[in-house]
Amino acid sequence: MATLGADATVSLTGDWDADQKAFEGHFADGVDIVLDYLWGPSARHLLIAAARAGRDEAPMRFVHIGEMSGSEISLPGAVLRSSAIQLMGSGLGSVPMERLLTAIRALLAAAVPAGLRIATRVLPLSDVQKGWADTSGAPRIVFRVD
Repeated sequence: MATLGADATVSLTGDWDADQKAFEGHFADGVDIVLDYLWGPSARHLLIAAARAGRDEAPMRFVHIGEMSGSEISLPGAVLRSSAIQLMGSGLGSVPMERLLTAIRALLAAAVPAGLRIATRVLPLSDVQKGWADTSGAPRIVFRVD
């Protein structure tokens, strides 16, 4: 994950005491944002560790994105009352549609001047069966009408 720009990652071991200590070590150094794709028990323990670590200078944003380890958590109210944690969600409903469309338009308008390209290869539509069966990891396929 460091190659993708993450300052730190925590590998979950399933030993919640050990995981919570690992979380607390990072929170002691300061955490600005957590991108959480797991939710469930790991999110609960992470949020408790963040609240215990405390942070005066700036709130920590916890962005809920997915729920691979569970769809619900039971969180003590003191976690939110005694900390500056900001819980937020990221999904289709978390941004008003007009704002989302404006951002998409701006991104698409910037793609050409920035030289952004999607690697593709063109196949005739008559080769659709061959194209769908290709699992080589080659660039995306665009089919053209023969």
